Amino acid sequence: MTDQKENKPHHQIPDWLKKIQENSWELELLISGGAIFSLFQLSDSWVHWIESLVEFSSFMGYTEILLIGTLGIELLKIGFIIHIILRAIWLSMVCVNYVYPEGINKEKINWKKPFKADVQEKEDLQSPIISVDRYCGIVIYISISSAILLAGLIFCIFLFLSIPSILEWRFAYGLYFRVVVISLILYVFDLITSGILRRIPFITYLTYPIFTLLDLFTLRKIIQRAGFLFISNIPKFKFYLSAIVMLTIGLTLGYLNTYRTLHQPNVLDGRDYLYQLSNGMSIEPSFYRDEPVNKYRGNPSIQSKILHDNYLNIFIPYNIYLDYFLDGLDETKENRLLTDIASISIDSITMNDIQWHKSYKESKNGISRNIGIECFVSIGHLKDGPHTLKIYTEPDVVQQIEKNIYINQWDKERLNGIDILFIKDTELTVDSKNIK
Repeated sequence: MTDQKENKPHHQIPDWLKKIQENSWELELLISGGAIFSLFQLSDSWVHWIESLVEFSSFMGYTEILLIGTLGIELLKIGFIIHIILRAIWLSMVCVNYVYPEGINKEKINWKKPFKADVQEKEDLQSPIISVDRYCGIVIYISISSAILLAGLIFCIFLFLSIPSILEWRFAYGLYFRVVVISLILYVFDLITSGILRRIPFITYLTYPIFTLLDLFTLRKIIQRAGFLFISNIPKFKFYLSAIVMLTIGLTLGYLNTYRTLHQPNVLDGRDYLYQLSNGMSIEPSFYRDEPVNKYRGNPSIQSKILHDNYLNIFIPYNIYLDYFLDGLDETKENRLLTDIASISIDSITMNDIQWHKSYKESKNGISRNIGIECFVSIGHLKDGPHTLKIYTEPDVVQQIEKNIYINQWDKERLNGIDILFIKDTELTVDSKNIK
């Protein structure tokens, strides 16, 4: 009896909490609507921010942070969208139940066999209203708790892998790297299986110090008590089924947001000749600064595709991978310049005596300025019409780099440069002549 009296208060819900639970739907709709709008804005920005990091930093865990962060955002979007749909269904049932408080009039449902109306006389919608309300709470909890755990996992990857590689610590690779990766994999496996590695005797003594540390950094401590309440009451089959569905949708949407950044093909695109459109040059918008692009612009560019003046403005961003090429030059480090590996030609004619200037461009889709070099090339001698600009590294400089460092095929393609098509159009139009 004493134990029952001591435990009884723990199961009583205070009146103030009951009022919040009963009237929280208005706040839930407001939060869900605002969150959906914000998350759709954040989704692209997150990819652009992470993509722009390659300009000035190279570190381990870059791909994992991008994928996990994108997955977390997509899970939140899915959760809030499902929640607002369920809450709208709940609200509609509440309204119709209020309008017709006398319940269902079964006599007017004149279905014939084999159809069967599985309702009772004078039955109302109280039971389905309560069920949908519970589902709303479950969906919002799964979405938010998953996002918190994924954010914590990103923090762990950045703390234990990215920072040591950025600071170029010697122990960041080899055994340390393997231990961290295996620990994170085991931790995620334990998380997915609801703590299976915490229930195996003797194994727990091995996992305890590692998991205790990761529990702290992944923010699991914040939601652990709520997680115990959730996991100990929800049917496992329903939980894993709903989690698999949400995870599948989240991974699919995350893939569609990141496959370009990760240089992967779009497996959902069934067009067989996507890379056989034309034998002409590529004139993608990222080459021309007056054309908006929905990504981070980290490549050389010119002011416009069609030029109406006699100067070509070329900008080459200084990305961190260029350090590797600069390290291959014979000059001492203090005498090396980015301009040493930058050469240009127009219509296969090398442009000599180019004066490069230190410059930067404001990045609309990144987290930092595009620092680099810029020059102005006179094209007054060119005839109106199409011309090809090539930005590359001189062959003798490439040989010098190959002599000092190892370069792979991808590096060779970068050193070979890119071709940018532009149209010179400086003649007066017919309308301009008439005005004159």
